[in-house]
Amino acid sequence: MKIKILFSLIVAGLLAAQAVRAGMEARAEEIWSENFCEQAVSLAIQHGESPEQLNVVSCRLLNYYQPSYWQCVIDAMRANSSLKLEAARQKCLAEY
Repeated sequence: MKIKILFSLIVAGLLAAQAVRAGMEARAEEIWSENFCEQAVSLAIQHGESPEQLNVVSCRLLNYYQPSYWQCVIDAMRANSSLKLEAARQKCLAEY
């Protein structure tokens, strides 16, 4: 009987640890996405877009996009310096 209780406790502990790890991985991806978004906004400013216009872009709210989406946006803007942030986002959304 003690072995069953011990086994149940071990299984419960492993499941709890797995849930915590999954939550940490999701949060890490959100932070990564937010950082890429901020890089894209910074690049847009470097390319001459108005910071006031870009203030409407909230990277904290847009962190649900995959980091690869933001990488696409950054790559598109680096490939074509006249491409605005919103146009790069639309281009990458179409490919996403």
